Amino acid sequence: MKFSQFAGVTTLVAAAVLFSGVFSSAKANGPFGNIDKVMGSAVVGSGEQYGDISLVNGSVQMASNSRAKTVSIVNGGIDIRDDVQLDSAETVNGTIEAGRNLQVTGSLSTVNGKIIADDNARVAGNVSSVNGDITLNSAQIAQDISTVNGDIQLAGNTVVKGNVVFKKPGKKKSFFGWSNNDKPSLHIAADAVVEGQIILEQPVELDFANPDMQAKVVERF
Repeated sequence: MKFSQFAGVTTLVAAAVLFSGVFSSAKANGPFGNIDKVMGSAVVGSGEQYGDISLVNGSVQMASNSRAKTVSIVNGGIDIRDDVQLDSAETVNGTIEAGRNLQVTGSLSTVNGKIIADDNARVAGNVSSVNGDITLNSAQIAQDISTVNGDIQLAGNTVVKGNVVFKKPGKKKSFFGWSNNDKPSLHIAADAVVEGQIILEQPVELDFANPDMQAKVVERF
């Protein structure tokens, strides 16, 4: 066999092996595989199913009836339409906003951004932010909801089976020294329920349509 023929056969074999590896990875992580980018956004179309989506600088848009495993972003938001299924979603600098019937087998978290979920979200883990509001409408949260400097609004018939926690904030530098005078707020609608405790590690403005929620409050400051 001539060298040129041997090289051609070797190239075809290598390509077949590479294709086989990519195909196996896609099959293991979803029909469309994983998405991993440093720069650029990602769009998951309706009916599409991906594995892990990891971005550094970019946003994720998930159309209705789509699925993914872990969605993880450093600088960018996560826009989720109706009837989407996820293992988890997290971003450092960005908002997570979801439509109706979101299903999450893990947790939702952001550092600098909001978390907003429309009707009937189901989250099996925690929902957490540091510097951002959390707004849930008729959601079911299996574990805790927590924030440091954000407001929390539990609307409709939201049920939190764990605790609602306002964590102790760090101090913010003002012109006259270190201070942090802005109080976050907690609003719980008449039909919303917190089955655990409402743990306050800082002063919080409380707005309870159902006065029975007051008995859940534990102050730790």
